[in-house]
Order: sequence, then C-alpha cells, then structure tokens
Amino acid sequence: MPHLVQVRDPQDRKYYGFFVPTLTRPQEQGTHGSGTTTSDGNGRTPQRVQFRREERREVRYVLSIGLAVAFSWIFWLMPAALRRLITERGGQAFYRRSRTYRENVLANLRQVLPPGTPEEELEATAREVFRVSARNFMDLILTPRIRPRDFVRNVPLVSGDWSMLDQALAAGRGAVLVTAHLGAFDYIGQTLHNRGYKLTTVTGRTTARFVFDGVTYLRRSHGNVIVDATPSGVRRVMQALRRGECAAFVTDRDFFQNGKPVTFFGRPTTLPPGAVRIARDTGAPIVPVFARRTPTGYAMSVHQPFVVEKSADLDADITRGMESLVKILEAAISATPEQWVMFQRVWLTEPVDPIRVFPVGSPLESELLERFAAVLPSPRSSQQQDDPPGAPEAEPSRDRTGRRPRPPTP
Repeated sequence: MPHLVQVRDPQDRKYYGFFVPTLTRPQEQGTHGSGTTTSDGNGRTPQRVQFRREERREVRYVLSIGLAVAFSWIFWLMPAALRRLITERGGQAFYRRSRTYRENVLANLRQVLPPGTPEEELEATAREVFRVSARNFMDLILTPRIRPRDFVRNVPLVSGDWSMLDQALAAGRGAVLVTAHLGAFDYIGQTLHNRGYKLTTVTGRTTARFVFDGVTYLRRSHGNVIVDATPSGVRRVMQALRRGECAAFVTDRDFFQNGKPVTFFGRPTTLPPGAVRIARDTGAPIVPVFARRTPTGYAMSVHQPFVVEKSADLDADITRGMESLVKILEAAISATPEQWVMFQRVWLTEPVDPIRVFPVGSPLESELLERFAAVLPSPRSSQQQDDPPGAPEAEPSRDRTGRRPRPPTP
C-alpha cells in the first residue's frame, strides 16, 4: 500500500502551495487508521484531500533508467556534428507535430512580447523556443558523461557575483534559489553542485512516470539532491535550509493550479508561493539565479538577494514577497523570451479545477481528469439545498466500488 499523508487546507498557516494532491471520497463513519471522520456541521462528511506516494513498478523503473543510460552513451559516442543535426531537426519536428504545445507557447509569447508584434516574428520566436528545448534535452541526456569540472568551466558567471550567494549563506539560514524555465535551467543545479554548493532542488512530476524516472535519474547523475513537491519533500528542504544549504525552486508556472493570484506581465494568473513562504518561515534570503544559452555556450547570472519580511499578517507578507518575485521573473523572461521553454499556458482562458496533477495542455490531462471525475463530489449534492419543495430526492452518490455510502450513525 502506498503511504497516504493528509494535506493541510490551503488556508492553513503551514500550506506551501505546490503539492501534488490526490482527491479521495469521504470515509464512511468509522476509523481511518487511528482517526475518525468528522462532520462539517450539516450532517455531511467533508471531502478529504490526501497525497499519494506512487508505488514504482520495478520493471518499468529499471527499463526507464536503462533507456536513459543507453541513450546517454549513444549520443555521447556520436560525432558532435551529427548530434547537433539531430538536435536541431528534433526541435523543428517538435514544433511542427506538437500542436497543443505550439499553441501554448504562442499564447504565452503573445503576453510577453510587445503588443502588435507581427505574427511572423511571434512564430519565429516560438520555433526558437522549441529548438532551445531540444538543446536542453540533449544536454540532459549527456549530463552523466560530462566531467564535473566542465560544468564549472563551461558555465561562467557573467552577471552578478558569487559573493552574493556566499553572503546570503553566511547568516546560517540557508538560501532559497528561484529561477524559471529559461535557457539551460538544468545547468543551474549541475553548476552549483559542482562548484561545491550543497543544493536541494524541488521538482514536480508533469509527465508520465516512465519519462519522469529517466529524467530524474539524469539530473541526479552527479549526486544532485532532487525531491518531489510533496510534504516529505518540503521537510527535506526545511532540513537543508536549517543546515545552511541552498534550496532551489522553479517559480514561473503554477502547474497544479493551487498558487497565489498575481499580476504577471500585466495579466492576472497564479504562481506557486512555496519558495516565498519557505523563505518567510525560515528567514532564508531569496537569491534569483538564471542560466541562459549564448552563441558560444552558456552564461549564468546571480541577482541581488532579498528577504521576505515576517510579520503577524501572513497574507501581506506573501503578497509582498510574490510582488518582488514577479518583477524579477518578468525582467529575466523579457530579456530572452525566445529561451522561455514553457510549454503549458501560464495565463488560462477558462477557469479550471483548483487541484490538478498534470498542467493544463498536457497530453496526459484528459485521461487523468476522467479518473478524477470518478471521485469528485457530485455537482447535484451542492445544489440539493436549492431544490424546490416537492422535488424528487437525488440518488445518493456511489463510491468507486459502486456501493452507496452508509448513513452516519447517530
């Protein structure tokens, strides 16, 4: 059985806003482990929201890792010219064949680029986004074969100074690093790790488990610490910060639609408040870090750290911290919009359910939502109190096994 951990309500003072939740129906009257169900005051048991730690199927996991290792060696032994050709052609094919992702990228760029940008320029920028993504993926595949010193040598710091990060860590509270899906963002963790900085990176699964396991293996190939965006992952982040280490977050997309409302590039959306909230609670300064591609390779930038004030007003503290974060993200993305490899819509045109596992626009979204629909409360249940007198009573909802729930014991 997978281990289940009950999630805190989004209004709870310990909620961090980037967990991957699993919805379950209310338990029948009785026990759930060592606890009992409770009523909401109207005789109804509220829906429980829990996290599910997925069980790995050993064969699938081994196959995923095996393919990652095999492709890593195949491309490493391939002539560099052929490797570049495959990468560029792969990016072009990705653009042509991925209609959903192409439309998502174009929608995001329309918000970022100046109003009135010609459609030809917009499409050219979108094509470059796909090419950058293909180069990133090739870099990731080759990561296990790259020597640690090559990360240090090939990814120079061109803006800011390492002393900014060192001074942020000097207080002993650690440092919360924030970045975006911008340029060669995977090289941030690799470069910092191989420079000797102790780093814990938070990631969320937004693709199939088979692909995610292979990608995570590649990212961890040099010993990087990567944790899932779950309660246990957050605990490890907090422990790392208490040890005076770094914790890294990618903050430019609210993948699970449970973030903080903000105005981003002049339009309302939501962004994950986890990094800001953790920085507030721990006192760790936030250090923005980005890694971009250049005509000759890569370039990193470290920006001026800032601290999220902690007062008696939690919401105000988070709001101020998010405002500072948004300004940094806007400036970084505006500088190189053709390197913003964001393939899900950041600004949604239609309201969505507040709890999701895959982002809007993901090819896996439809199948997942069908499963969720089977366990979500019936819309009829929320309308029964408005039914006119004499209306026929609605049939009680059934659980996933098809059984009607028993009425609560008085």
